[in-house]
Amino acid sequence: MKKQLNDEHYAAIPELIAQGKRKSDIAQMFGVKPATLQVLCCKRGISLRPGGPLQPRRNLSLAPGAVLALSEETLRALRMTARKMGLDDVELASSLLEAIVRDNLFQAVLDSDDHDRNSVAQISPNWT
Repeated sequence: MKKQLNDEHYAAIPELIAQGKRKSDIAQMFGVKPATLQVLCCKRGISLRPGGPLQPRRNLSLAPGAVLALSEETLRALRMTARKMGLDDVELASSLLEAIVRDNLFQAVLDSDDHDRNSVAQISPNWT
């Protein structure tokens, strides 16, 4: 007879993932194969990914027709960091840009030793 998962098992899975348990560890705890656990969780909409399900890919736009070009490595890091923070990639990118402008961190973020000081204008926003 095959081992079946009950509602308590399914309810515990997100917390186990958040604690750092791997799919194989959870499957072993519940007496099923990892592939079986994957299928059963998929049917119930339960993600076995650390940080939750991946967000759909999308371009970050600055204005109609203007696309912010980012390397795959940068996008991947942005997505992973956003998931760890409970945000999506667009929310994190927006928050970062807001903080850079609000606190005038252009030179600090661009590491002024590696960039010409005149390449980025010093901005003192008037926050009224």
